Amino acid sequence: MRVQRLFTGFASLLGFALLGLHPGCSSSSSGQFTPVGDATTEGSVEGGPSFTFDSGLLEGGLTNEAGFNDGRPDIDAIGCVPDAGGPGPVQHICVVYPSNADSNNECDGHHDLSGFAPNGATGNGFDDNCNGLVDEGCSCTGVGTTKDCYLVPASQTQGGVPVGWCAQNSKGTVNCQKLNTEAAPTWSGICRGAQPPFPDDFCAPGDFNCDGKEENSTTQDCSCKSGTIQCPTQPVTTVPYPPPVALPLEVDAGKWFLDPADVPLANGWKWTIRGGDCDNILPHPTFGIYPTASGTGVPVGAQKNNLGPSSQEHGVVAVAPQVQSAIYPAFSLSGDYLLQAEWDLKGTHYSCTEKIQVRTPGLRAEACWDTEGNGIDLDLHMAKVNGFPNCLTSHGWSDNCVSEDCYWSNCYTPNGQTTAWYPPSSSTACVGWGSEAGQQIASCGNPRLDRDANGVSGTCNPSQLNPNAAGGDFCGPENVNVDVPDDGSRFAVAVRYFGGSLASKAHVNVYCDGVRVLSTGYDPITGNNFPQLITSGGDSTGDMWKVGLVTTHVTAAGLACDVHPTQSQNPHLPTDGSTSYCVDNTTTDTTQSAVLLASGGLEPLDANALCFH
Repeated sequence: MRVQRLFTGFASLLGFALLGLHPGCSSSSSGQFTPVGDATTEGSVEGGPSFTFDSGLLEGGLTNEAGFNDGRPDIDAIGCVPDAGGPGPVQHICVVYPSNADSNNECDGHHDLSGFAPNGATGNGFDDNCNGLVDEGCSCTGVGTTKDCYLVPASQTQGGVPVGWCAQNSKGTVNCQKLNTEAAPTWSGICRGAQPPFPDDFCAPGDFNCDGKEENSTTQDCSCKSGTIQCPTQPVTTVPYPPPVALPLEVDAGKWFLDPADVPLANGWKWTIRGGDCDNILPHPTFGIYPTASGTGVPVGAQKNNLGPSSQEHGVVAVAPQVQSAIYPAFSLSGDYLLQAEWDLKGTHYSCTEKIQVRTPGLRAEACWDTEGNGIDLDLHMAKVNGFPNCLTSHGWSDNCVSEDCYWSNCYTPNGQTTAWYPPSSSTACVGWGSEAGQQIASCGNPRLDRDANGVSGTCNPSQLNPNAAGGDFCGPENVNVDVPDDGSRFAVAVRYFGGSLASKAHVNVYCDGVRVLSTGYDPITGNNFPQLITSGGDSTGDMWKVGLVTTHVTAAGLACDVHPTQSQNPHLPTDGSTSYCVDNTTTDTTQSAVLLASGGLEPLDANALCFH
């Protein structure tokens, strides 16, 4: 097995060999920065996008099509401080593939480094070959379940976690997938919400290349420099549906300027947000950028569908004069989003990224599908499986057991909820940007369906770009929220094809205290095209995707969730695609498959009991 020490600019862009140590304050020379191969050529990395070495390489430049973490700014320290010098104690060691045939598999036996966490058959959660994917080709169980992942190799850790800037910013979640009937389940490789380390440290506080040392740049001497910019080192946290007249989240790049007098001199501002599984499926992203804190009117910027390492992620890009150094983003969905700011200052182009964690308390299920805006009506359902002694032999969907299932008819916020598993939440959890609720709600149900894909008007408009549009005609997701579930409760999640005639591919996310614990179904980024819902049938017949069971646990550290996806024993290939999914139909299965939770109306003992075939 061969290894090579490399630093990456974007995790899928290999590579630089780091040579040389920094001199002290008396010298102005910088350490060598030697590219692997010809620094003037363009090429491609197997399994990743094309890359380009920047012409200003010796000034710390590395750019890529995604535009994130380009390392280009010539960022200086404050005053004269001792140069950290030399490489840090945590080494970024990228495994080199023995052959191109191994390029899509980190678990083929060639990628385990002595002394570091081995991949084994199921992966170790790290990007050991530095190609921007985590545990690709490694086996997994429970299609749709997730695990923590990091966009660094296992070598670049202490105590099993990354150091410096990467401790939070390189962390995300990767989901288990099964792309076709023949293939075994494997990790998708996409570490959602994570960023790779910068290729080099800046001369500013913060260990951006995540090697265990701050300001130990290999391209410049950080000993005697005046201050310019300090990129953010920690993520910021917000909530879905912030109040529209007082957005709680301000991102002010002016605070990254070490000399406030430089802020008005900056120009050419450009802000980019990307992230979110349903944002890549719906006609338009579910988040927006406002230039002021009022949060009124239409968000600014343009939709872009070619972002991220895959060049397929959807996002919003806003440029000056619409935006300047501060923006106010707002979000409808949970998850981790990546925000990038770019600007010019005194002839130099700068770029900083910040991770935004959108967290909502409790349990939250989100559903979206690829045919929204075509008169297609799918419904998200969440049933509380236990705690209904009056339904011992009639546990079921919709109104089969009254108020056991939260869905459009009895749980939709603008309609007024009739389902109450727990005491109501504060109205601020319901009324906010993109929630559809407006000011119609006196109390906020727990559970509740806070938005319907077809909006309060009963239809959605695929040309509507504004998630916060009056009238609720934005084609968005459906979300069921349980703000304060109790310990040991079990919840069944499903998607029903209520009305329409087009085959629809659906996706579901489940979040536990804001952390993605299930991401399952259709995903255009990974290429998964199942399940498919083909036949509609109102509330009692037609296709119904049984997603799985979630059990909540209340702990001292917060809410924890056990997730078990539902599988079929004898799959219907046109809808299920494989045993990984179960789409029941009252014609091909039993007449009770879209009515009862389990055969005979009893409480389902496990997730597979939800499936009738």
